[in-house]
Amino acid sequence: MRHRLLAAVAAAAIPAAVAASQAPGGQEPVTVLHAGAVLASPGEPPLGPQTIVVRGDRIEALHPGFRPATEFGPDTRKVDLSRAFLLPGLIDLHVHLAIDANADAATSHSPERLALSAAGYAARLLHAGVTTVRDVGDNSGVTLALRDAFARNVLPGPRVFAAGRVVSRSGGHGARRPRQNEVPYAPAACDGPESCRRAVRENVEQGVDWIKLTVSGSGRESGGRADAAPIMFEDEVAAASAAASQAQRPVAAHAYSPAAIRLALASGARTIEHGTYFDDETAALFRRTGAFLVPTAYVAHFVRTRLDFFAGGTDGRDAEDLRAWSDAAAQTPGRAWRAGIRLALGTDGGPSFPTDATAREVGHYVEAGVPASEAIRAATANGAEALGLGDVLGRVSPGYLADLIAVERSPIERPEALREVVFVMKDGIIRTSCGPDARGCAPRGDDEAPGRE
Repeated sequence: MRHRLLAAVAAAAIPAAVAASQAPGGQEPVTVLHAGAVLASPGEPPLGPQTIVVRGDRIEALHPGFRPATEFGPDTRKVDLSRAFLLPGLIDLHVHLAIDANADAATSHSPERLALSAAGYAARLLHAGVTTVRDVGDNSGVTLALRDAFARNVLPGPRVFAAGRVVSRSGGHGARRPRQNEVPYAPAACDGPESCRRAVRENVEQGVDWIKLTVSGSGRESGGRADAAPIMFEDEVAAASAAASQAQRPVAAHAYSPAAIRLALASGARTIEHGTYFDDETAALFRRTGAFLVPTAYVAHFVRTRLDFFAGGTDGRDAEDLRAWSDAAAQTPGRAWRAGIRLALGTDGGPSFPTDATAREVGHYVEAGVPASEAIRAATANGAEALGLGDVLGRVSPGYLADLIAVERSPIERPEALREVVFVMKDGIIRTSCGPDARGCAPRGDDEAPGRE
């Protein structure tokens, strides 16, 4: 079996995960958090000192000031974050958990090794405060197995929404045949409306949450230039999008040029990935459809540091051309915010990226001219809305899932504070806890509290 090693690890961990989720007497565990400041609704001013009551995997209540944990039951645990700033967990809408540019050949060609590499990276992401990710392209199938393991608390990791195989025309970006050093896979390549419907339906049968279409080439290719035509025909994109809609799967469309963005938005894409060269017409279409833009500024900065490595190749751009693209991409978040486009946040990250890339992406938004409060909103509440989960995720509010992180300083005043997370809770389970004065904390594998009152 392709994922037999991951399955064996997961099966061994199930009893511990089940036991950790139970409180004495089989009741849902209750945790009280004393937070010095709380960003309850990203985009709005933060609240002062609060007592947050978490029951099971949900936020039950917020109370001004610090109330004793014993008020909420004899077995209630308390976490002292009275000198910290608490906010919703970060949501990264553009990751590739199983794509590691630095992996050796043995890992790249082995589903089992790839699964373990991706699982390790995902655990580090969770430790860094990223509690939800959307994986927008994994031809190996590894991410689907990890998604289910994380959901059952078999392994530590963020909540995952997976798109599985990338859908595009034959030979299109992400839909090429596997190379010799890659895990063997059948690409979701399609040609013509019927073929594209079939590719989407095959992905749905495999259990994907989203459909990823690449309507343009990559930023490194001529098909990703500002004046490039879409790499898929209009009837192909329409057919794929209709099949996705019929299966109730939203579409994330990779598109750089205005022509590709227009085609994707006209076909009903929920999010546009990258979108570097949007113009006034496409900005108006964004506003009219309510679609989100995920600019992936971090990868633009990353490419600029390694121009000679990324330049050239078949149909590739030279170093100067890539520098111009990276400059334009770095400014995309600010241009989009000023144009009234709804922003969500994604890094294009994977195991070869540092796990604070999501926090750095927030900083890149601010550098591009997005107010810090709006950049944080893009990384929390807007991400939840793009996922269709704005009523249960991305805010600190009663009834919402208890995905919470804490940092030592206000990230509204100092966005770089998001790079030093001292507390992580996902689904009501504490995964990282250092206390408000700690440094160099380590991830936790259970829901044990640092202390009780």
